[in-house]
Amino acid sequence: MSSDATRKGSDGEDAESPTTAPVAPDRPVVDGTAKTPDEIRAEIAELSDERLQHVEEVREELAESIEELAARLDVPARVQARKDATVAEIRTRGNELIASARQQLDRAFRSVGAIVRERPGVVAAAAGMVLLIVLGGRRR
Repeated sequence: MSSDATRKGSDGEDAESPTTAPVAPDRPVVDGTAKTPDEIRAEIAELSDERLQHVEEVREELAESIEELAARLDVPARVQARKDATVAEIRTRGNELIASARQQLDRAFRSVGAIVRERPGVVAAAAGMVLLIVLGGRRR
């Protein structure tokens, strides 16, 4: 028999089917008759690039997860950050309260000044009453 007879089946097709399973499940079946060697090399390089890109993406996700876990487990740093945020908030709120108090005192002094200018006698009488109450309380 000739070598062609051993490779061909009874119906004239190759004994090895083009849908032969790959040697390893992660390796593609390569049929060299449909593409040129350069096209096959480009396809393999593209598959490798996709896999490398996927690996890099997974690495980045893993690095982000590890950083987040490390930050969660670093209790002293979290306490310090919380303290710093609270101190900053208290300072901001304190400055707002001081500004508000100053505005209210300015308004009060302006209104007292207006009363003194409009009714000096009433103010003098009220000051005298306060003085008498203070001095009377000291005698007892």
